[in-house]
Amino acid sequence: MSLKLLKVRMLSEKLEAYQDSRKVMPPAAGWVAALRTSLNMTLEQLGQRMNISRQAVSQIEKREAEGAVSLGVLQDVARALDMQLVYAIVPKTGTLEEYLEKRARAMATELYRKANQHMRLEDQAVTDEKIEQAIADAATEYFRKVDRELWD
Repeated sequence: MSLKLLKVRMLSEKLEAYQDSRKVMPPAAGWVAALRTSLNMTLEQLGQRMNISRQAVSQIEKREAEGAVSLGVLQDVARALDMQLVYAIVPKTGTLEEYLEKRARAMATELYRKANQHMRLEDQAVTDEKIEQAIADAATEYFRKVDRELWD
């Protein structure tokens, strides 16, 4: 197994813990406002914990709802609430390995379908079975090498 593929597998295992998080939709007002109001905490009280004004807390909540808040600010809020910020980027479906396999398969399919089309024009086309085997072999190789060409 290549070092690149080992890294993919190790990261894929770490991301498994976040599988269920894909089902969680953030509150419309954002996590900060949802947590603060659920805890029955005022803007001023959270501001005091963060050493900022209530207006600044309001701006944080507004920016989060707009998708414009920084991770650093969210970490500050989490610390003030004695909580932990959890952050990850995960595949929309499946595992990281499955994502990579799918991309490798798509790349190999595109490559061999184009090549076979050119061969058909020259009356040298190969059977669909041979094309499928070539695609599978190429996809396996792209996956095994975690080839940079996958992202071109």
